[in-house]
This record gives sequence, structure tokens and C-alpha cells, in this order.
Amino acid sequence: MESILIIAPHSKLAETAKVVARKHSDVAVKLGLLEQSIDIAQKAEAKGVDVLISRGGTAQLLDREIKSTPTVELPVSPYDLLKAIHRAKTYGNHITVIGFDSIIQGVEQLASILDVNITAHHIENELEGKVYIKRALENGQKIDVLLGGAVAENLAKELGIPTVLLETGEPAIEKSIREAHRIIELRNQERQKAKEFQAILHYINQGVIAVNRQSEITIFNPAANKITGIRQPNILGKRIDQIFPDSRIPKVMEKNTTELGQLAKIGATMTLANRIPIVVKGQTVGAVETFEDVTIIQEYEQKIRFNLLKKGHIAKYTLADIIGESRALKQSKMLARKYAAVESTVLIAGESGTGKEMFAQSIHNLSGRKNDPFVAINCATIPESLLESELFGYEEGAFTGARKKGKAGLFTVAHKGTIFLDEITEMPTRLQARLLRVIQEKEVIPLGSEKIIPIDIRVIAATNKDLTEEVKNGNFRRDLYFRLSILNLKIPPLIARNGDFPMLAEHFIKIYNKKLGKNLTLNKKAILLLENYAWPGNIRELENVIERLCVISETKIREQDVRGIIDELIMHEGNSDSSIGKITQAHVLKTLASCNGNRSLTARQLGISRSSLWRRLREPGV
Repeated sequence: MESILIIAPHSKLAETAKVVARKHSDVAVKLGLLEQSIDIAQKAEAKGVDVLISRGGTAQLLDREIKSTPTVELPVSPYDLLKAIHRAKTYGNHITVIGFDSIIQGVEQLASILDVNITAHHIENELEGKVYIKRALENGQKIDVLLGGAVAENLAKELGIPTVLLETGEPAIEKSIREAHRIIELRNQERQKAKEFQAILHYINQGVIAVNRQSEITIFNPAANKITGIRQPNILGKRIDQIFPDSRIPKVMEKNTTELGQLAKIGATMTLANRIPIVVKGQTVGAVETFEDVTIIQEYEQKIRFNLLKKGHIAKYTLADIIGESRALKQSKMLARKYAAVESTVLIAGESGTGKEMFAQSIHNLSGRKNDPFVAINCATIPESLLESELFGYEEGAFTGARKKGKAGLFTVAHKGTIFLDEITEMPTRLQARLLRVIQEKEVIPLGSEKIIPIDIRVIAATNKDLTEEVKNGNFRRDLYFRLSILNLKIPPLIARNGDFPMLAEHFIKIYNKKLGKNLTLNKKAILLLENYAWPGNIRELENVIERLCVISETKIREQDVRGIIDELIMHEGNSDSSIGKITQAHVLKTLASCNGNRSLTARQLGISRSSLWRRLREPGV
């Protein structure tokens, strides 16, 4: 079916239009005058015609009656008019023109130019034209020729008056077709935008209500129906305050103000709403309100948090990954299980390399927050200038070099989960005050912002220093210490974990055997050499030594390699104990026995380092 239909009121126009239509694949031509054209247009409209083209009264009638399909009126070009008057002069100088506005407009002004007597009369239908002509003749008006369209031609034949048809040439028809194509393109664009708008309204989770100048509801989308429980057919056209007596839309229109992020209860549903007035040329002509169920927003937030887990904010370890069966380790694991069952802050103390973060991750994975983020940050590895922005986030333009869209802080990222603050004593005292507020108030204010972000997190902190001494020395806030140390967890050093050493050594050998494609083992003498070392770097240092031994060994780990590495470690550690030479071997053995073999405690009581104790124990006769 063609998209453009030319309805010609006259057979001559139809013939000319068909000549032009042959140049266009989407243009059809039919003959129809005035009321006849209505039926033709309605049938064409039902088949999908987009634009109608006609002339004179027929065009005006179609424009009035066929509302859903636009009508383009064929213009009367000056050339067509002059040509018709020139022909009419062959019948005499008294020319009467009857027709619709598009035909008679300006024709009388040509009388003096063309030296003819032209009388023009506007008519709305054929009957009006007939009455006018008869009355003019009765009043003695001389009419040599009648000029006009199809109506004028029909009257002239009936009354026996010569007639000249005002024809429309091909250029005018071509111009109208171009206009019709332009209208089709615009209508297609409008249809596409309308469909896009309908799709958005239909599928978004936000409820949308729009009202006109009279506060009558014009848009009420499916999400609004779902949230409010009111169906669209029952609400369109009604005043907003009749359906929602507490609605603030009338106030927004009255004051011409925007309201964003407002909590509003609709029935039993708590929503987050935005209300915006619609202003055209300084006049408020309506308003739009969008609103969303707060629980849906929370669900989205959880999905975002879940996606953050995929980016690395996840706890990998559990207590089962912490290897050892010593009494000291079992005691720490038992406390960790108890602490995981509650929400209180935990302070983990232990020397470097003892596995404080593994315990923190294990507590998180045993807690009710296990499916939410675990965010770890080492306060000693981030410069003070960046630590604040990393922890609390910042708004756009908060400082030089800040991201354009700002950045969420790690406290915000950890929402619903756990944040692990390692080496907490390295946090500047200025930031300690902000951390205390976050823990107490459960809210964060990003740098450069006045916006308060509520958060739900559990804080686990860790230190390798004596926090009580740090408090005494003024390096750590006393109030923050008490807030962090509600639950204390002491991680034993490797030297205090009697019996765990062989298990740990075998575990690391197995890991590096797999990585290196080897099958190495440790004999008892090599294990004994390793056990007698003080291990100031604890498990981390042990793993490093095992990795080195696995790399340099070919078929087996030799005792001389173990001894060489241990001697090297002792040499690097150095000997700062001036009193060691004054301590007798007997006193060393007696102290060791009183400490039940605990080398760390023995070294502490003797006032020497564990490495120095280890060297003394290796001396002959000990």
C-alpha cells in the first residue's frame, strides 16, 4: 500500500497527478470531490496511508474530518493562476472567480495588472456558489466566464456559462509530494520516540506520574500501578489530589520548585521520590513525579555489593586453612569462632607474619556477613595524603587529581560486610578521630561533601605493636583503643607453636613442589635445624625459606643448604645483646626449662633476642 494518496477533485487534476505519481513508488491517485473524498480517505487510512494530498475545498474538508491522517493542500502557483486568467480573457473581460481561500486569495489584485474586470467570491460548498451566481446574474452583473475549480466547472455547465478550469501544474504537485514525504519522516520519528518513551515507561522499575496544568493525571505507568495498587484506567484524567490527598505535586507546581530524593509513604510502601515541575516559556504547565520502592533500591545496592566481591573484595581463607595443632593455635581458633558469632569489633594482635589477616578472613567467613564484602587495607602501605580519601571516599573536585565522578571509600564499599584495618597503629592520629566517628555513628562523610552515607560494617583491626604502650606514648587515641579492643585475639608467634613446625614446613614444601614440578622432602635433621631457629619473621619468613630451599634443591633438601640459609639469616639479623656474654649456659638451660621450652618467653626473661638465644643453644654442651 502506498503511503501517500492524492485525492483529485477534478479529472484533469487526476490525470496530471498520475503523471507525477509515476515517478514515486509510494504515491497513489484517486478521483473524489468534497464529501466523496471522505469515504476514499477513510478506506485509505485503514490500509495504512500516512498523508493525504488534495486541493481547495476538498483539502479543507479532509483536514477537518480526517483527524488522524494529515492533509497537504495543493498550492495554486502564480503561473497556474496567470495561465488560467489568460485563457479566460478569450471569453471577455468580465471574469468571475469562485472557490475556496486557496483559489481566490489575491486574484482580484491582478485585475489592474492584466486589464481585466475580476470579481472573486469565497464559497464553502457547491450550493453557496450556485446561490451567489444566480443572484449576481439577477442583479445584472455581467459574467463572461466563470473561473475556478471543480465546483465552478459544475455550476458553469448547469447555468450555461463559459468556464475555465484553474489547473494545478506538475511542479505544484511535486512540491506537495515533497512536503508529504517530510511529514512522513517527522511522523516516523515521532512514532519511534513515542515507542521508546512507552517502552521506558512500561519497563522501568520507577513509578511515573505526570499531571497537566489542571493537576489531572496524564501518565501513570505499570510500575506506579504495582507500587500503589491502583490500576491505570481508573486514574487517568482524575485530579492527583483526589487519588493521593497527601501528594506534593500541587505544591511543586504552585511554587515551581524541584524536590529530589524525598522519602514518601504510599499506602504501606516506603518510596524514594523525585518531583519536577514542567515549565514551558516561563509557565508551569504540569509536573512529573518518579518514585521507587525503597526495598528495591536496597536490592540493587546488594547486587552492586555482590559485583564488588567479584572485583577482589572477598575473604578466601577459613580456619581450616590455618595449619597447626598446637595448644596456642587451638586457643586462638576457639576464640575466633566465638568472635565470629557476634558483631563486636575485634582487635587482633600478633607479630608480623603470624597470619593476622587469615584469622580476620576466617572470622568474616564464619559470620553472618560471609556473603558480603571483605575489604582489607594496610594502613602502613598507603601514604597519609591518600589514606583518608581511600578510607572515606571523595566527591568530584575534592582535591587536585581527584576523579571527575569522585570515588567511593572503602568503608562504603564494605557496606554490609567487614573492613579489616591492618597495622592500625600506623594510622595518623587525625584520621583516628574520623575512624572513631565511623565506628560509633555508622556513617561516612566523603571528602569535599556534606552528604552523610549510612553504612553497616564490622571492623576488625590488627597490630604488631603493643597498643597499650602506643596509647601511653601518645601515638594512639585512648578512646579508639577502647572501641577497637572489645574483643581481643592474640595470635601466637611461630616459636610458641610447639609441634606445628613440621606440619607447616611440609605444607609449604608441597605447595612449591607442585609449582616447580619437584618431589622434595625434609629429613629430621633438617627439620630440627629449622625448628631451632628463632623465626622473627614467623610463618611468612618460614615460607620464604622453604621456597628458597625448593628452588636451589634438585632431588633432596640438603642439611648444609638449610644450615647455610639459617646462618645467613642470623648474620643479617645481627646481635645487639651486649649482655649475652654474661649469661652462663646453665642459666640459659634453667630458664628454658622453667618456661617449659618456650624460647620466646625464655629470650624475654633473659633480656636477649630470640636469635641470640638460638645461637647460644647451638653452642657445644647445650
